[in-house]
Amino acid sequence: MKLTEERKQMCKKAEINAKKVLKQGDRIRCRKCPGTKRVFTFSHWDGCWMVSKSGINDYHPVNVDVVNGVAVDFSA
Repeated sequence: MKLTEERKQMCKKAEINAKKVLKQGDRIRCRKCPGTKRVFTFSHWDGCWMVSKSGINDYHPVNVDVVNGVAVDFSA
């Protein structure tokens, strides 16, 4: 799937906003392929990817909808 310029900008905005807010230990709900929602504990950043406490780095902030029980939209 080719990313449009608009989608790239939205993803970058979400990354910048999330990096201002997220801290180690935050509980995050995020969509993963094929659209399932996962909850994980945030550990650190690997470029634009969020890394879970268990070491999985396949989460992007554009797909986050809840942090510590509060609804969020980092791309807004």
